[in-house]
Parts: sequence; C-alpha cells; structure tokens
Amino acid sequence: MNDFLKEIEHLGITARIKRLNDSLTYGIKALYQSQDMDIEPSWHLILLLLKKEQQLSLVELSERLHISQPAITKAIKKMKAKAYVQQKVSPSDNRVKLIELTEKSQQAFPAWERVWDAGQKAIAELLENNEHFFSALAAFEHANKQQAFKERASNLLKD
Repeated sequence: MNDFLKEIEHLGITARIKRLNDSLTYGIKALYQSQDMDIEPSWHLILLLLKKEQQLSLVELSERLHISQPAITKAIKKMKAKAYVQQKVSPSDNRVKLIELTEKSQQAFPAWERVWDAGQKAIAELLENNEHFFSALAAFEHANKQQAFKERASNLLKD
C-alpha cells in the first residue's frame, strides 16, 4: 500500500517525524514495561543529565535539554511522585529549587543503563546504512534555528 506521507514529500515531513517519534516512544514504553521499569521515555535525558551534574534547577534542565520549562516541570512532578528525584532549595537563592536524584534512582541506574544501552544499539542498527543521518539532522536543526519555519514560509509567500 502506498504511503501518502511519502508521496507528498516535503508536505508530509512533520507527520513522518511525529509518526517515527510515536513509534519509537511506544516501543521504548513497551520495552520499559517488559523490564518492569516504571519510568517514562521522556525521563531518561533528565536522569542522565542529573547523574552527570548532580543538581540542576528547572531552568537549567530546560536550557540544557532544549525542552520547554512546562514540559520539564511536568516530568519532574511525575518523577518526584515515583521518588526518583527530589527537590532542594538552593543555598544561594531561596527562590531556586534544585533537582537531584534520589537513592532509589541511584540504585536503579544500572538496570536503566543496561536497557538504554540496548536501545542505543537498536537505534544504531536502524541507522546502519545511513551514516549521514545525524549530520543531515543537525543541518536541518541548524537551518531551522537560523530562520524558523514561519519566517521562511512567510518570505516565500511575499514572492
């Protein structure tokens, strides 16, 4: 059966990216469930960054991951409910809340990293014959950052 999104080429790019993201996200969720892991796919970047940095504010997490602050706040709230992260008041500024891993998450890290490593290898297999994927993705992201889609399309409407 023909894939209409492929057929319409550039007009279908956002839908194809979303479809791929959804497929991978649901696959990751299913993998986590099969391994009795009660974490969500969107948490692994936060967990890895907190492991590296020990403590970060919500703003720092948002900036470092290039994810909106409301999305980070929502994830942290869920992670706190599962006791994977905790919040502390910054000693230098009472308004700033620092996020850090709990002992529970520290103990879970070896199992998580085993699954994340398998996931990384699975992605590498998927990209086996496409060595230019990451450079093409980076170029696409850079071009979009230089001039956002709305501005590009608006300029083309002026012609």
